[in-house]
Amino acid sequence: MTVIESKYFYLTPDKKNFIHFEILRNVIPKTTVFIHGNLSSNRWWYPSLDFAKLKTHPDLTGDVILAEIRGCGKSSSVEESENITIESLAAEFKSFLLSLNLKSLNIVGHSTGGSIAMVLAAELAGLLDGVVLLDPVGVRGRRFESSVMNAFEAMRTDKDLVAEVMKTTIHAANINARFFTNVVVVDAFRAAQNIGYKIAKAFGEFNFEGRLSSIQSRVLILHGEDDQILPLQDSYELAGLIPGARCEILAGKGHCPNLEDPALFWTLTVNFLFAVKLSS
Repeated sequence: MTVIESKYFYLTPDKKNFIHFEILRNVIPKTTVFIHGNLSSNRWWYPSLDFAKLKTHPDLTGDVILAEIRGCGKSSSVEESENITIESLAAEFKSFLLSLNLKSLNIVGHSTGGSIAMVLAAELAGLLDGVVLLDPVGVRGRRFESSVMNAFEAMRTDKDLVAEVMKTTIHAANINARFFTNVVVVDAFRAAQNIGYKIAKAFGEFNFEGRLSSIQSRVLILHGEDDQILPLQDSYELAGLIPGARCEILAGKGHCPNLEDPALFWTLTVNFLFAVKLSS
């Protein structure tokens, strides 16, 4: 894998609020931005990049950009008093995408990142070409049961609980144990301490049903057959509401196909976005 550059996009003049992002330059045909889900980080894309073995090539002009939601990874934290909505998170990423000064790009979003990508696709119709939504939250969000919200609250201080939740979220018995402990759990706990509860709460108030028809991008929805977090039916419904969208169910996969089967996730994503096979 080529060198990853680490950078920051500042959202406020005082540089207090910022999005951390990483770039692999000139490795794909068109720049593609990846946005992770709740309780995760850029590092959840690393297994897919390890599989891809991307290399800089003079004929390739696109970058892979991994960008982190505030409160996750190396992005700045959110204030305790901040009212977080999916739309407010999307607004921050909209500013970031526009700062890239590109005429066209792709976006890939997992779970919460998928909802952010969905909002961006509606608001940046002329900019976004291909969009991949990986196990996204449904068009009317998700109002979690009180027991789930209580668990989000408890995870702020209980790392062991975070580990247990991640074990039920990721459907992959063969995931590397060291990666799970040192990356998945560590990054999930960092997010749980700050924005995790706020995002879960925000989905109870999210409804994008009236705006999906304005999406002009090519859209592929991928959803794990055994996802225990978000129902398959939500993705089928999304595909029916977004013009020209296609939904593909991933047999035997859970909520995180990018971790559970990086080869499958990467291959399906690249084939859809570029309609070509990228040699390694």
